[in-house]
Parts: sequence; C-alpha cells; structure tokens
Amino acid sequence: MSSLDRDQGQVPVGHKASRLPLLALFGGDIITVDPAMPRATALLALGERIMAVGDDATVRGAFAALRDLPVVGETTAIDLRGRAVVPGLIDSHLHLLWYGFFLQQVDLNGITSIASLKAKIADAAAQAAPGDWIQGGGWQQDAFVERRMPDRHDLDAVAPDNPVFLHRVCYHAVVVNSKALDIAGISNETPDPPGGVIDRDPVTGEPTGVLREHAVNLVADCIPTPTAAQAETALRLACRSAAAAGLTSVHTNDGPGDALNVYLGLRESGELTLRVYFDTTIEPSNDAALDLPAGLGDDWVRVGAVKMFTDGSLGARTAWLSTPYSDAPDTSGMPVFSQAQINDMVLQAHTHGRQVAIHAIGDRAVEMALDAIAEALQRQPRADHRHRIVHAQVIRADLLQRCVDLGVVLDIQPKFVTGELKWVPDRLGASRLDYAYCWRKMLMAGLHCAGGSDCPVEPLEPLWGIYAAVTRSGMDGDPVEGWLPGERLDPLTALKLYTLDAAYGAFEEDRKGSLTPGKLADLVVLDRAPDKVPPHVIKDLQVELTVVGGRIVHRNE
Repeated sequence: MSSLDRDQGQVPVGHKASRLPLLALFGGDIITVDPAMPRATALLALGERIMAVGDDATVRGAFAALRDLPVVGETTAIDLRGRAVVPGLIDSHLHLLWYGFFLQQVDLNGITSIASLKAKIADAAAQAAPGDWIQGGGWQQDAFVERRMPDRHDLDAVAPDNPVFLHRVCYHAVVVNSKALDIAGISNETPDPPGGVIDRDPVTGEPTGVLREHAVNLVADCIPTPTAAQAETALRLACRSAAAAGLTSVHTNDGPGDALNVYLGLRESGELTLRVYFDTTIEPSNDAALDLPAGLGDDWVRVGAVKMFTDGSLGARTAWLSTPYSDAPDTSGMPVFSQAQINDMVLQAHTHGRQVAIHAIGDRAVEMALDAIAEALQRQPRADHRHRIVHAQVIRADLLQRCVDLGVVLDIQPKFVTGELKWVPDRLGASRLDYAYCWRKMLMAGLHCAGGSDCPVEPLEPLWGIYAAVTRSGMDGDPVEGWLPGERLDPLTALKLYTLDAAYGAFEEDRKGSLTPGKLADLVVLDRAPDKVPPHVIKDLQVELTVVGGRIVHRNE
C-alpha cells in the first residue's frame, strides 16, 4: 500500500537524488509566459528547478560554472536551432487512468454510421471469449447517417454471446446489449434510478439499451473491476501518450476506488512521467473523498479538488438548461442531484478546507453550482478558495458576473468546439449562443480560466485545445473564420490557459506554469512557436522534447 507524504520537495523513488542533472538549452525561441521576461533564447535547469532564463551568453556562462561541481551528475546541452520552448503543458481536467483503459478498448470516435459501429463490435466479438465484456466508446449519434441512437438490437445482431457496454463520446450515456441488460437485471419493470433514465420503446416499454446519467451505473457496476496490474498497465500507456503530447502535469479525476494508489505506485517506482493533481469524487451517499487533507502530497502527486456533478451533457440532452432544448422542446435536461444535496456536498468539502470542482454544463446547472458555493462561503468565509466549475459551456450574463463576484475558477475545454459547433446551434437556438463557449467574455470579465481536454471524452493533445481556442474551427479548418469568431483567443492567451492559468487553478502558480527561475523545470520543445505560424497550423505543431523536473521524458525520434 502506497501513501502520500506532506510536501518536502522529494524526488520520486527511482529517480537519482544524490547527483543532480544539469540541462542547458540554447539558441531557441523561448516563450516564458512570465511578463517579467516574455521571451528568451536560453534556459538552464539544475535538478528539478530552473536556474536561469535569458540570452545564450548568460546561460552558457552559468552552465560552465556549474557543470564540474560535485553535486552535478549527467549534463545535457542542446542547441535548439531556433525551435520553440514553452512551459510544460497542463491539462486542468481529464481522466488519465480511464484514458489508459480506453486505449485498450474499442475506439468508436469518428465513426459516421451505426453500420460501422456494428462492424467494429463484430470484430471485437470474434476475438473475445464467450461471456467476456466488450467495452468501448466515443460514438456520437449526431454524426451517424442513420440520425438515431444505436440500441440493444444493433448490438445483439453482432455480439449475442458477450455483454457489450459502449459509452457515448460524453460518457453521460451508454448503449448496451440484451446480455448486459440481463446481467444487470434491467427489464420493463425496472424503475429509473434517481438522477438517471432508462430509455424505453414507446410502444412496448422495453428498455432500448440506452442508459443516461445515473442509470449507466446499473450496468457499469456489473463490469469486473480491473486488477492492480491491469490498472498499472493502463496508466503506463496513458503516461506515455501524455508525454508525447507535451503534458507535464494533469488534474485528473478517475472516480471512486483505489486509483490514487495506482499513481503512487508508479511514482515510487520512478515510472510516473508527469505531475498529478488528484481530484477525489464525492456523492451524497459517499463522502470518503473528504478523508484526505487538502494539499497532501508533493510536487509529483498531490491531493486536489473534490469533484461532483450537477448535470450531464449537451450531446445527450442531459445538460440542465433554464429553458427547453430548441431541438427537443419537451426537455430542459436534468439535474443529477437536488440543490440541497449539492449544497451539502459543497459545504462539506469547503469546511474540510478542500477545493471543489463542480461539473456544470447547462446554465441552470451553473446556477445551481454557484448557489451552493455562495452558501458555503456565507457560512464559512474563505478568501482564496478557488472553487471551480468544470465546463460552463452554456452560461448567462448574470451568471458570468456571479462567477466574478464569488472568485470562481472556470475549467474550459476548447477542443469541444471542433465537433460540437456542427450541432450545438440546433440544441440551443440562436438566442443562447452569445453565452455559449464564451471564453473571451470569461477572460475579459477578469475570470481565471484553466484549459483542459476532458480526455478520453476528447483527445489528449493540448495543442489541439490551443488550436480550438484560437480558431474555433473544426479539425478540418471549417469554418475558416471560426464559429462565433468574436470568442476566438490569440495564441499566447490560449497557451496561458494550459500553463499558468491551469497552475493557478491548482494553487501551483508559484511552482509551475511559467519558465521562471526557481520554478520546476517542466518544459516542452516545439518545432515552431504557436504565435509564429498560421492559426490553422497550431494543431500540427510537433512536440520535439518533453522535460519534467529537468529530465527528458519524451524525445521525438
């Protein structure tokens, strides 16, 4: 059993601490995200910390003075030849361990028909033993030529002998087959669980196989829990992908369970190649998330926010809106908990000194989250709480001002726009678009906004998120002028979302997020600077090196 220690600046077990690596970079275009010195050409790191940032001559002199000291171990000097350097990229909201599992499942991202979905599941069933679970996801019914949800009959036709569990791209809805429904005991008589919906045939009343929000757990709870070895393998895969994408820190939420010890195990073996701000999950019936004190840990693994949900997703029409969906006027979405339950969970976390991270996509859900935060602050004032709302995709002018007044941090996911711009106007109608995905309005109001991916809901690559924030275009570059182009950000502002602003969201701006002497030596070398290429090229920038704590954890061969 692994454990967390209070911050003493430890180096992870498996990393040599007796002699310190010395890393020097020269001849580059260094974007520091530090207003005191926005640009430089050279950088020097000793051990885990940045020693100097400036011109080549200054850094070369410091490198020569340090390299022969007894405390110095391996020395590395790299001529960047004009390549760009940015602070280590930080994802403020993802599910890293889930992503590792997803890498081993059926990938349904990008498919455009139910027929293609069935073909992929048929292939998986042909390789599976009878009775083995087939899992996967990433499907999106709005992209299907059939223009409908898949159902159990589709899956039964290609995988009759295996339970099948396929999550929608948003993870707020799944489709399962009849075998999975039988295992979970779901029938015509099964009632909808609180905060969830079992889709039913309008004529027969039989479950269709589509489950939304808390109804997902009726089947998910029947899937065998991965072993510790399987979880470690998944995390290694995810860490490898993260390093290749330029991520040096993540704020991850992997749900209830023993996920924290998986991260700690890799940290102790020296295999953890990024820094982790670990969010714990709370529910009305389970407050175990509060057992860990705020800030417990070190610069490699630290206890983060308390995660909770208020609603679902726009794609599944479970995001809670103030007024009905324009393309489904019989529904406004749904809250997954009552206001009283959210108030209680926020107050508990706040009283324990913890930060909260509240999933809220629809404007009514954002209002619910703000009401809960306001009540907690009224009962127990705390100036620098940095409570967070995750997503805030649909908001209103009055709610934006309340966010400012309450000092709330917003976690935004710019990459969402690249696919959702095609159908969100139909969901919301023209009247709500002014405050949909309104990142520029948020920043102009003075809010701190942290950039994330919500991976595996969206791909891991932070450069794709920066591209989306700058262009507001699809990955195919359409529309060229961007969707709602008034909300586009300039490249350096977008970069800051994934560096200094994300660090601020975790109370870590004093140690990461900019290339400043004294901070952690986490950085990324890119083939070109994001502000010196056409906006639509940003997504194609190459990660040449990823450095965490002064050590190279990824090199583009």
